[in-house]
Amino acid sequence: MIRPATPADTAALLDLTAGTGFFKPLEVETLEGVLNDFFASNRDDYGHRAFVWEHDGRPLGYVYHAPEEMTDRTWYLWWIAVAADQQGHGIGGKLLAFAEADVRELGGRLLVVETSTTEHYEPTRQFYLKHNYTAAGRIADFYADGDGMAIFTKRLGAL
Repeated sequence: MIRPATPADTAALLDLTAGTGFFKPLEVETLEGVLNDFFASNRDDYGHRAFVWEHDGRPLGYVYHAPEEMTDRTWYLWWIAVAADQQGHGIGGKLLAFAEADVRELGGRLLVVETSTTEHYEPTRQFYLKHNYTAAGRIADFYADGDGMAIFTKRLGAL
């Protein structure tokens, strides 16, 4: 079941994220601040959205998306993660479809995703291509030397 994230989810989501093998410790630390800010004000003041896929009381994945300031209905998918032991079972695709539907319902027209260009993130890039995202660009050495940014987009609303 997909439900809104609550402050009580924070520790489990941090553990889930760290356990995926994709996120660096600094990114997990950043997520903690993002979630704290989300529950403190970003949810209400800026329209940020966070949802958890839960089964039998255990979070198996989550998605975090938000409108991008100074744009016409563009949204960013900031975080999406699935527990390591649940990857490959369709949860990520369902979370992504949920986020897309949520953004559409809120009037969004474009969803943007950023990820790493390193070989380790090839499955992530293929995930977005599989779900009909367009590879919109790359920025070399963005995150670090040898670790660029791959940008994907998907149009959700009418022109």
